[in-house]
Amino acid sequence: MSDNFSYDRLLYPSKFFVQTSPDRLATQAALFGMAPAKVETCSVLELGCGDGFNLISQAYLLPNARFVGIDLGKEHIAEAIAEADALGLKNVRFAQMDVMEMSESNFGKFDFIIAHGLFSWVPEFVREKVLALFKELLNENGVGYISYSAGPGTHAREAARRAMRFHTSEIDDPMEKSSEALSFLSFLSENTPERTIYKASLMSEVQRHQSHSTADVFHDDLSDINHAFYFHEFAKLLNDAGLQYLAEAELHAMGTHGLSKDAAEFVNATDDVVDREQYLDLFRNREFRQTLFCHKDLALHHDPDTSILDNLLVASPLSLKDPRSSIGENRVEKFVGMNGETIEIDIPLAKAALVLLGRSWGKAVQFSELVSKAEDLITDTGNELENKDGQLEILRKVLMRLAFSTNLVQLHVHQPDAPTAVPEKPMISSLNRRQMARANNILTGLNIDIAVADPVSRKTLDLMDGTRRVEQIAEELASFVANNRIEEIDKKKIFLRDLPAWLDNNIKQLARLGALLGE
Repeated sequence: MSDNFSYDRLLYPSKFFVQTSPDRLATQAALFGMAPAKVETCSVLELGCGDGFNLISQAYLLPNARFVGIDLGKEHIAEAIAEADALGLKNVRFAQMDVMEMSESNFGKFDFIIAHGLFSWVPEFVREKVLALFKELLNENGVGYISYSAGPGTHAREAARRAMRFHTSEIDDPMEKSSEALSFLSFLSENTPERTIYKASLMSEVQRHQSHSTADVFHDDLSDINHAFYFHEFAKLLNDAGLQYLAEAELHAMGTHGLSKDAAEFVNATDDVVDREQYLDLFRNREFRQTLFCHKDLALHHDPDTSILDNLLVASPLSLKDPRSSIGENRVEKFVGMNGETIEIDIPLAKAALVLLGRSWGKAVQFSELVSKAEDLITDTGNELENKDGQLEILRKVLMRLAFSTNLVQLHVHQPDAPTAVPEKPMISSLNRRQMARANNILTGLNIDIAVADPVSRKTLDLMDGTRRVEQIAEELASFVANNRIEEIDKKKIFLRDLPAWLDNNIKQLARLGALLGE
């Protein structure tokens, strides 16, 4: 690899990716006709694991599963081993290793194999070896994950990338190189002709990089190699390696939500799954893909029947916009998501099911249990469930449509065991505490990713060490806000006045998402 030592010179930032979790990979596999390994006892390999942050987060939640991470970076592996030891994890192993020298004799076969942020950034002969490893090391019903730069979206980015690389070609120091590259990109965007596609493209790249770290820019945009693939090209590489396309790690990326009516009809009329995905990319100008695949000889069903829900768990944050609304009558009611998204439903069974899912969020519910409780909820309102079979089929279609087109409904095959009650002395896990020290998000005990970027939220979690009651946390948090300049808070007096209510709501939300340990 041309960047063999660049990752030792500047470590890649600590990140974890929920989309690579065994539950996510197994769920997509089950949806499309596979019989994946049990999540609780599965085996997972990550190629190019970096500092191990991703695998460590998963291994912490699945103590009976086996995890192996390899990376060429000496510093990365040393940090990964130290972090796993600090958390007392016995189910994860890290090794400094070149993928070109790896085979089944090293660690055996695996149920799930991940390669995030690797494929587009290595030479062709390494990509060939990576795909050969997936073929060799995946179990019969194993699932592979590869993320990569995708066309056509990366075409616009490439102009900015080449400009930054040209301008900094004589700079060797990673920090200086990245800083100067971003500075020049900003200068370039400000001084190109107005009203041109080129200027708009450069300004878009400046905005995109505002949330990126120096290491992100250095390793991703200033790397010697950043090869983008059109989906049909990637699918052919899979086929040549004895593998086949399964799905996207994010299910909603496969839907037509947001496309025009004509575009959606065009895509849906395309029978071949590879062509369909390619057309989706062309309409959406996709820049990045997170593709799942499996052995070529497996029979897949890319148009799953709604009956598959009988084998799955369902989760949703939706809630009634008006809590006083009637769910037992055939009347349209509006449901709202956490980010303000809305949907309208008039079928009583579907409305009752969404109400129940919202109440239990973030735990997932077995579909059969959801249906039974939804029936009871309708009966409790004094109404009768008419045409049960018809309403049940509509409920199935609603849940599948929302799962395939939005984040408002999520499907699972595994439900982690995590407490959701508010303890007397709130406490976050040792994993979350270490995640906060290195990133702006945490992974809860229910495998839910929560952003914790602002200083008040971070201070709140920091105070949750199991030694303070809620009122004590409120007192110390009030002192922190009063004595520090916090840009996110424009009116401190109002915030301090409302702080007890704000804290109570946040603690309840953290608890229901599995972020707090039990008594």
